[in-house]
Amino acid sequence: MKKKNGKRFVSIALTGVMTLGLLGGCGNGGKNQKEAETSKETQTSNASSSDQAATSKDKLDAGATAASNGMKLPKLPDNTLKLEVSIAEYQQSSDDTMIQKEWQKRMEQYLGCKLDITWTRTPATDYSENELVVLQSGRVPDIASVTKGVAVNEYGEDGTLLNLSDYTDYMVYYPDYMQDTNGGEDFAKNEDGSMYYFMDGFYNPDDIQGAQSFTAFAYRFDLLKENGWEPPTTLDEYTNLCENMQKKIDDGSLNLDYVMINNTKDYPLYRGFVGIFHTWDCLYYNGKNWAYGPLEDNFRTMLQYLNGLYEKGYIDPEFATADFNQGQTKATTNVGGICPTLWAGSVASWNNAKVDDKMEWGLAFLPEDADYGTPWKWGSRQAGKSLNNGMGIYISADTEYPEYTVAMIDYQYSDQMVQLMNWGIEGETYKIDGEKKEFSDEIMNAEAPATKSAEYGLMSSSVCRTGIPFNPIDFNAMLDVASLPEPWWNKTNNYYEGKYWVESSVNGGEDSVAPYDRPPVTYLSAEEQTSKAQLSYGGTCENRVKELAHQFIIGENDINDDKAWEKYVKDVKSQTDDNFDDILKMLDEKTVK
Repeated sequence: MKKKNGKRFVSIALTGVMTLGLLGGCGNGGKNQKEAETSKETQTSNASSSDQAATSKDKLDAGATAASNGMKLPKLPDNTLKLEVSIAEYQQSSDDTMIQKEWQKRMEQYLGCKLDITWTRTPATDYSENELVVLQSGRVPDIASVTKGVAVNEYGEDGTLLNLSDYTDYMVYYPDYMQDTNGGEDFAKNEDGSMYYFMDGFYNPDDIQGAQSFTAFAYRFDLLKENGWEPPTTLDEYTNLCENMQKKIDDGSLNLDYVMINNTKDYPLYRGFVGIFHTWDCLYYNGKNWAYGPLEDNFRTMLQYLNGLYEKGYIDPEFATADFNQGQTKATTNVGGICPTLWAGSVASWNNAKVDDKMEWGLAFLPEDADYGTPWKWGSRQAGKSLNNGMGIYISADTEYPEYTVAMIDYQYSDQMVQLMNWGIEGETYKIDGEKKEFSDEIMNAEAPATKSAEYGLMSSSVCRTGIPFNPIDFNAMLDVASLPEPWWNKTNNYYEGKYWVESSVNGGEDSVAPYDRPPVTYLSAEEQTSKAQLSYGGTCENRVKELAHQFIIGENDINDDKAWEKYVKDVKSQTDDNFDDILKMLDEKTVK
């Protein structure tokens, strides 16, 4: 491992944190074993493919080799590639699982060599907290997971990370994901054509453009059925339902404390409504240019609507203070009958935890406002193969055999390896019925199919990441094993069961795909990224918006007062170090039209 003479000065304190925390040695075939041993979990895999790989009923694709793909790889000592790899681990470790062993077997066959990998495995939360410390030190392993996305580019610019664009001759499969992603190769590359990390992939073979959250409202289906009500399809119907429920609460015929509750204070109540009013609760692309949703007239109209609901007593006063556990309790003990801000799986969780057997929570797509049309849903999946720039894998510029490391990561994007890591091995973890893959009965009949599949090392479980994260997830596999069915309603099917990701696509349709889910490519320098972050989630502006928007909803500040609104706008804009309007202007200027 070489210490890079980068652009930044790193203190002894930072280096100490790095040594105690995240990563061990780097890019020189194990010369820093002492450092590696100080990491949280360091394990060495020295076995050959014959004594380590799992028994497989699948025949390896004889054509899937680097050589047959036209790659000329350098000769290795003892035909063995030694690497130090640091990865984030989630609820269940992939170490020593059947699929992890099969991953090594197939990777060795593809590369035509033996793999001697020193794995440093660190719990995901700890890993994320220390990533930048390690990058700042310049002492990085051969290969590592990354959750900081485009923030790693500056470490490529200073020579710490490998410029992948110099090794495209060793990529066969990753380019498919680059080309299919919205924005194409521009999305995966920097403005000068450089690439400093492989981006996280996603495979959506059936083009399901569903989402995971903020796409539907949850209703007490049992109460709706008892009273002859239906889930509303318009905002006017929603207002009427709230009014009817409140009347019955007031006369004692409806056993609820409030009409509406929030799932958790971690997500402001208004986040469930922004898509209805065709705005957003943060920085977003509106289809024409970059905008800051909380300052738009649409956002103000939404706050006026929520203030009206609050003034009529429909909303639980603790909507902004109750945490997730308290929200769970409220949902299962008759505190509220509607929850507009929640994730996939929340309803299933409430129905499992209910104390009243008659209680049934269910979902219906967002109600539509006549002035705005089909509500926008957040997080719509892209069709086919796509990339996510928030996570990925980087390679050290000091790695001894960059040709091998690039070819190795690239192979994880092949259809064969994506199938292995998500579905496993035919006859053991899945079977084929006609043209459809189905997980084994052992997995699907388990009390927790996701947990059971993770025992094999299947990354579709969503609780285990096999190989070197982050590599493509197969949407169909994930839906089968990790997505729970929940009660749904729509005009056509009435009451039925469905999976959130699928039903949010079916019920929302093409028009529900929000423009902020398909933004154009925007090239930003490290300094410009920092400026943008002030307007993004977790930035100074959003933190202030949460506080002030709450005051508008509860009437502490008058949302109908123009002077109060102007003061609010000025206050939010004052939270940035740079000129607020100039940040938006910069984003538009840096956007590839």
